[in-house]
Amino acid sequence: MTDTKGKNISWEDVYKRNPRERMKLEKHPLDIINELDRLIKTGYENLPEEDLVRLQWYGLYHDKPRIGYFMLRIKRPNGILTPLQLKTIGKLAKRFGDYAEITTRQNIQLHWIRLDDLPEVFSILRESGLTTIGGCGDTIRNITGCPVTGFDRDELFETTEYINELVSFFYNPHNRDYFNLPRKHKITLSACAYHCNYPEIHDISFVGVRKGERTGFTVWIGGGLSSNPRIAKPLGIFIEPKEVVQVARAILDCWREAPENRQSFVKARIKFFVDKIGPERYRSLIEERLGKKLEDYHEIPKPIARDFHIGLREQKQKGLFYIGFPVIAGKLNGEQILSIAELAEEENLAIRLSQRQNVILANIPKDRVNYVINRMEQLGFKLNVSPFRASSIACTSDPYCNYSLNSSKDVLLSIMDYLEERLGSLGDIVIGADGCPHACAHHWVGDIGLQASYQRKPDGSVESALMIMLGGGYGKEASISRVVAKRVPVEEAKLYLENLIRRYREEGQDKTFREFCLSYSDEELNSIMKGEKKQKEEAI
Repeated sequence: MTDTKGKNISWEDVYKRNPRERMKLEKHPLDIINELDRLIKTGYENLPEEDLVRLQWYGLYHDKPRIGYFMLRIKRPNGILTPLQLKTIGKLAKRFGDYAEITTRQNIQLHWIRLDDLPEVFSILRESGLTTIGGCGDTIRNITGCPVTGFDRDELFETTEYINELVSFFYNPHNRDYFNLPRKHKITLSACAYHCNYPEIHDISFVGVRKGERTGFTVWIGGGLSSNPRIAKPLGIFIEPKEVVQVARAILDCWREAPENRQSFVKARIKFFVDKIGPERYRSLIEERLGKKLEDYHEIPKPIARDFHIGLREQKQKGLFYIGFPVIAGKLNGEQILSIAELAEEENLAIRLSQRQNVILANIPKDRVNYVINRMEQLGFKLNVSPFRASSIACTSDPYCNYSLNSSKDVLLSIMDYLEERLGSLGDIVIGADGCPHACAHHWVGDIGLQASYQRKPDGSVESALMIMLGGGYGKEASISRVVAKRVPVEEAKLYLENLIRRYREEGQDKTFREFCLSYSDEELNSIMKGEKKQKEEAI
């Protein structure tokens, strides 16, 4: 195998160049679980950083500041939880800081956990059928999908069975090769009519389609955000549902077995390999591994609309409903979690977590809808919030994340309060607010993307600021935004966004917000946001 300069790349070269690969070679990170007693006796302050990194394979990251507390990520495939599992999480949340957060990958995260707590916490989670294995690290992260598969009337077909097949293989620690990938890897699978699971920004996306009388999946690869955002590329294939695991393995094997894809940790995501060889060549490699040609499928499926399953909806099952309850910025306390679990248990409801950091309750009989709505409202989850507020998302950020430059959750709440007070309803415009470039809240593809920055004042002091990204989109409008403004103080950014949305309204909204932003240059958008009178020059 050769690198981009045509030089042969050996495994020896990889271990010499990439300390993380060397760390995994010296000790497989999954094996750190057998050394918990040693870690605890040694003490946090005396542990080598390599062992702390290996704990990522069990869903653990340092909380901020690095003084011995950890964030713990509990994986929930497709966001599915039982009342017992949610009750278990609620009890742990109450014990550790009385706080939890729903992530944009349908996980739940806890904080304030110490090394000494891990044996007991892992045991409690196992007893409830919960896992953190592969929650972080160079693994397959939580496998996501449409949270209302099996319930939604518009879905092409139910996909729970096929997600479970992926989970059974890739979450199994006996399949160790897939817990030693070049970098983290994100898989999604859905037949949602709205593409609510964002297939365009995943490493591998199984997108439900119909071919003649058959239903199955077409496959996209190489999507991803962070500091080098990419929209996934179609492989141009159709596969039967029964082929999902073998095709996923073939895609992963082509990537993970090549030393060239491990020589640089920064460039190890599969999107860079797709960039290098292209989707056509990648398809050929997959077919070589499978020993067969794959069926062609050259259509690009599009969602019928943008919809995140918020509010009251009729299910495909007659007489039953599901309700998407907004959980603003994904923030929950232990008592709220326990109360939701108790409500679901009493009413025999299904529980789902959505990628918009919300809670969905399903299988609600018509005569119990009002009761469920009232109970949830008493817990602080009002159904009558705006789509803007219900769909905007924020990453973990301060005070927990070591990468973050601000509290994106607090910034998001402050901006939403300001804009709705000044402008009223903002329709379905969504904000993705991130505290760093990693883009956990998808700032590259939200209608408005915000990334934490800072601005140094003349006196040398520093104030919190934001980068503003515009022109991105999900679904039919899937695209990467562009950075339009840098280092705008937070309070000033509020006025910028107010002016921008006012201008959008003045133009009649015959365009989507993305189309409106794309119709102006960066300079013109900055002028609009600053409230200057300069008008767009008419094309001659």
